[in-house]
Amino acid sequence: MVPAGLIRKLGHQLAEIRERALKSILCKIEHNLICHADLIQERQLFLHLLEWFNFPSVPMKEEVLNLLSRLVKYPPAVQHLVDFGAVEFLSKLRSNVEPNLQAEIDGILDGLFILPSEVPALSSASYQTNQMELSKNPEILTGYFPQDKSNFQQMEVPPRPVVNQTVKCLKFSVFPWLPLTTTDRHVLSSNESSLRSSNHTLIWNTCELLKDVIMQDFPAEIFLQRPKIVQSLLSLLKLAFGGDGKHRLALQSVSCLQQLCTYLRNRLNFHRDPGFFSNKQDTVSQNSSLSYCHEARGIHHSQNPSPGSSSPRPSVVGRTGQRPRGDGQDWDAVSSSGSSSHAHINSRISVHSPLDMGHIDLPELETEDTLELQFQQLSLPQFCVSILESAVPLLRTGSRQMIIRVLELLAEDMTLIGEAVSADIWDDSSLFGIDMKEKLLLVLGALGETMCYHKSSVSLEQSEVILVHHRMAFISISLFAVRLLQTLLPVEKASKFLPEPMSAALFLLSLDMPISLEYPNIHEAVVAYLEQLNSENYSIYKQTAEAVYSIECTCNFLSDIEKEGEKDLLELVELADQSLRSFSYHQHFPLIKEIISICSKIWKSAQASPLLQGESQKVLLHMLSHPLPQVKVETYHCCLEITKECLGVHNVTKPVSSLCNGIHFLLHPKVLYEISVFGIQEPKSELCQAT
Repeated sequence: MVPAGLIRKLGHQLAEIRERALKSILCKIEHNLICHADLIQERQLFLHLLEWFNFPSVPMKEEVLNLLSRLVKYPPAVQHLVDFGAVEFLSKLRSNVEPNLQAEIDGILDGLFILPSEVPALSSASYQTNQMELSKNPEILTGYFPQDKSNFQQMEVPPRPVVNQTVKCLKFSVFPWLPLTTTDRHVLSSNESSLRSSNHTLIWNTCELLKDVIMQDFPAEIFLQRPKIVQSLLSLLKLAFGGDGKHRLALQSVSCLQQLCTYLRNRLNFHRDPGFFSNKQDTVSQNSSLSYCHEARGIHHSQNPSPGSSSPRPSVVGRTGQRPRGDGQDWDAVSSSGSSSHAHINSRISVHSPLDMGHIDLPELETEDTLELQFQQLSLPQFCVSILESAVPLLRTGSRQMIIRVLELLAEDMTLIGEAVSADIWDDSSLFGIDMKEKLLLVLGALGETMCYHKSSVSLEQSEVILVHHRMAFISISLFAVRLLQTLLPVEKASKFLPEPMSAALFLLSLDMPISLEYPNIHEAVVAYLEQLNSENYSIYKQTAEAVYSIECTCNFLSDIEKEGEKDLLELVELADQSLRSFSYHQHFPLIKEIISICSKIWKSAQASPLLQGESQKVLLHMLSHPLPQVKVETYHCCLEITKECLGVHNVTKPVSSLCNGIHFLLHPKVLYEISVFGIQEPKSELCQAT
C-alpha cells in the first residue's frame, strides 16, 4: 500500500514536492517495496497523475505517462481512469506534448478502450478507497485544462458520460494485499484440503489447528484474500442438522469463524489507526520472525511501509525462530513504530527487515497470479453477509449450545458488518449494492421466520425444558435481529424493504411484556419499526399497551389505598381515572367502591382544592356513564349505600351539617343532571332501583 502522504504530495502546488513524491513512488516500485497491485487500489493516485499536466510547471512527463502505461494493463486501473474522464483528457493532451510522448499516450488510450463487460462490475467496489467530493475538485468538473495559457491551449471539455455506477454503500471494502511465499501458500492449501476431507477426526483436528496455530500465524485478512478456507468452514455449518456427531464439526466451524471475525476486527482497527491500536508501539516483538538487529540495518528509516505494501511474510513452517503472533501485529509493530529499540535475535538466523526485502530476490512470489487472486478475494462486506446467510438457519436447531455459539458468532459478525456497510445500501443501484441488498433481505426474512418459529413453539403441553429452550431462543434471537436492523436499516425505510416475516415477528415482539420491561431500548426500536410497517398492527399494539398501563394503574391504586398514613389524593384520582379504561378486562368491582369512597372523602373536606374536586368529579361522571352496564349499576349502588349511611335513622342524633358532608359529591348540578336525566331513564331494572 502506498503511503497516503506520498499520494497527497503528487497534487502539491510546488513542483519540487510533486517531483520528489513521484520519484519516491518510482523508487519503491523499482526496489519491490510496492507493486502494481498496491497502486491500482489507490483511486486518488490516478486523479493526481492526470492532474499532473494541469500545473504551470510539468516535470517528468515521460515518467508519469510511463507509469500510467504500466498501470493501465489492470482492469481496476482502467475503471478508475475511465471514471475520471481520462479518454477525453488524454486525447486532448496528445496534441500538446512532444512527438516522442504521443506514442506513449496512444498506448494508454489503447489500454482504456476495453469493453465494459471485460471490467468486473465489482472491481471499483473491491478497490474503493475514501474519495474526495467532486465539489471540492473543480478541475474535474471543468476539465483538466483550466485557465492556463502558458503551456496548453484553453479548450472546453464536454461532460463525460457515466460508464459505471459507483458503489456508495461501503465503509470498508478490502484490506491491503498481502503476498505469500510458496511455503505459506502450501500451508493454507493443506489445511483447506483437510477441511474438505470425509474424515471427521481430520476435520476436527484441522479446525483446532486453525484456531490454535494458523489463525495466529497469519494476518486475518489472508483468509479473505484467499477465501477457500473460509468457504470450507461455511460449508461445514450445514452439518449442524446432521446426526452421528456431525453437529460437533459445525460447532468447530462456528468457533473458527468467530475467532476470525475477532481478528478481522482487530486488523480493521489497526489499519484505521496503527499508532493507537498497536499493542507495542515503541518496541519490536521478540517473538516476531521479522525482528532484526538495529545495527545490521545500517541506517534508521523514518518512514516504513504498511504491512500490505511491504514484501511477503516469511515462511510459517520450517523456521528455527519464533513464529509471529496471530493478529499480524509483529509486522505492524515494525512498520508503525519509529522507535530505534533493539530486538534480540539468534545470530545464526538471517532475518531481514521488510524495508530491506527490496534488495532480496523473491523467486517464490513470481509463481502467483496476484491479479487473478485479487478478483477472487472476499471483500469484508461479502464475508459478513456470507456468515449471516450460513449461520442464521442454524438458529432453528434444537441444540441450546448450537444456538448460543451461533449467536456469539453473529454478534461478532454484526460488529464487522456495521464497520463495512453503510445504511446507503438500500439506495445503492450498483450491481454490488443490489446483490448485497437482496442477500440481506433474505437473511432478515429468515430471522423473522425463526423468531416466529420459536414464539409459536411455546405451549403448555410441552415440558419445562422445551419451554425454556424456545423462550430463551426467542429472546436472544430477537435481541440480535433488532440490533442488526438498527445497524443496517433506517426506520424510515422499513416499510419499503423489510420482509413480511420480520414484520410479523416484530409485531409479536412488541407485545412481549417481559422483553419490554427488561430491554426498554430494544422495545422502543421495535415499536418505531412497527409504526412504519403496519398501521393495523401498530393500532393493536397501542390498544394493548394502553390496557396494560391501565391494569398497572389499577394495581397501584389498590395498593396505595391500603397504605397507612397521609395519601396523595390527586395521584389517587389520576390512577382511578386510568384504571377505569381496563375495567372490561379485569372487572374488579371492589375498585368502584374504593373510587366512590375517595370522591366522598375529597368533597367532605373543606380544605380540598377546586382542582382536586373537579378531577374527582370527572371520574365519578365517567363511572355514572360507563359503557359497561355492570359498572354503572355498581356505581349507583355504591352511591346509594353512602347516602343511606349518611342519612340513615341511626344518625338522628348527629348534626345535619356533618351528615350532609358525606354526600356533597352527589349534590353538584352536573352529577344531579346525570342521575336525573340518564340514570332514571335506564331500562335496566337494577339500575332504576339503585337510582
